Amino acid sequence: MFNLSRKETAHASHIAAIDLGSNSFHMIIARWDNDQLILLDRLREPVRLGWGLQADGSLSEDAREKAMACLERFGECLREYPSRSVRIVGTKTLRSITDSRQFLQEAQARLGHPVEIISGDEEARLVYLGVAHCIAPGEGKRMVVDIGGGSTEIILGQGMAPLLKESLSMGCVAIAKQFFFDGKVTDKAIKKARIACLQELEPVNDLFVEQGWQEVLGASGTIKAVAKVCQSMGWSDGTIKKTSLDIIVQMYRQHGNTDLKITGLSDDRQAVFLGGVIVLSALFESLQLDQMTAADWALREGLLYDLKGRLEDHDIRQASVDALAKRFHVNLEKAERIEKTALMLLDQVSDTWGLNVDEAGKLLRWSARLYPVGLDIAHSDYHKHSAYIVEHVDMAGCSRAEQKQLAALVLAHRKRFPIKQFPLENTALLQVAILLRLAIIFHRGRKKEGRLPIKLRANNHKLKLTLPSVWLEANTLTHADLESEAQHLEEIGYLLDVIANGD
Repeated sequence: MFNLSRKETAHASHIAAIDLGSNSFHMIIARWDNDQLILLDRLREPVRLGWGLQADGSLSEDAREKAMACLERFGECLREYPSRSVRIVGTKTLRSITDSRQFLQEAQARLGHPVEIISGDEEARLVYLGVAHCIAPGEGKRMVVDIGGGSTEIILGQGMAPLLKESLSMGCVAIAKQFFFDGKVTDKAIKKARIACLQELEPVNDLFVEQGWQEVLGASGTIKAVAKVCQSMGWSDGTIKKTSLDIIVQMYRQHGNTDLKITGLSDDRQAVFLGGVIVLSALFESLQLDQMTAADWALREGLLYDLKGRLEDHDIRQASVDALAKRFHVNLEKAERIEKTALMLLDQVSDTWGLNVDEAGKLLRWSARLYPVGLDIAHSDYHKHSAYIVEHVDMAGCSRAEQKQLAALVLAHRKRFPIKQFPLENTALLQVAILLRLAIIFHRGRKKEGRLPIKLRANNHKLKLTLPSVWLEANTLTHADLESEAQHLEEIGYLLDVIANGD
């Protein structure tokens, strides 16, 4: 989420990433040395958040308490870190719970930093980024598979770039909970679990098989655990093959319970291991895989590299915004004029309104490029179409909360302020919306101007906009629009005074 309020942010030599997964919560702390990522500390707790997800979309009290206790411990390590040096994301279970806002508020209170819920598509991108930095890509395409607690990500990429991404609703916790909840293992339950996984894969397997690949890598707990079992049992050097998966399933079938002790398997993964193995076996069958190599890095390491890009102004979100604007035929020349005016206005009021120039500036730049995307659908109420697109399209690098903030600005850029849909309690976002609205007013026509002679002063809810009287006389339509804007802003408690300066 964009942190729009101005705060003093100390420089931090360390950065941290936290992955709130459906099975485990992970935290890693690292630093950069000669452009190399040096991992300093890792913490993992098998919270099994997905196990506490109930049929109505709520979390069980036990799961919530266990999660918050873990986050309290993680937070003790992060209190002194500036927010710009920490990235925390939630995945499948947090995407699924109905009371996510309350959970996120409680989590932020314990961590001292906000939590972002990311889409399955974004999760897949970050997984590929982490794996690609762990094992350097070779020639040709590579497939990367990540089996989490609640979902499985399949990514086909080349070099450092993912080409095809899918996030499927099957994971080690989800399958174990649905088919082996009481711990009993039967032929019938194994068959049902396998069919469920194959059904989930059926709509996408042809997309991948038709592409082809030269290498298959696996990431995260289930796959690393299977690789360790294969090595500990002497079946391979850690390479995973279908025959090994079949042997593991047969061992559970004969034992009859998920509490099976297997050489190389840790106790904390025991309850969900069979669920993960069945998911992996279905992947081998459906995608016609021969073997798979486990990678040490995954989502959280991808988060660190993504965070590094943001800190160094190589933000993937900018590329996502540009791609979306291009896709919907936005007039970029006009968008850039609006952007410059909005940033000029921000510079004039950032001190008095206490806005973070960097974060607010990103929102203004990106919303200036995205507010017209709905015009490709219809001119009537296009701002509503634009807001829907911005909120729901997959934008690499963006969390759900970030896309909602962008969508709110896009929705509020014209006409009466959308009081019912806009988060009015977010004062900083509201003020950014006002700056965007004013900037767009100055560029509604086709006329191209240099730097506009605008002086904007802000004092809490009072705005004073000063323009040369000669300019106002020459731009009567803009003057009329500003007077209408004053009426719109008054409805949300802001007073805009347009003053003609004789100079």
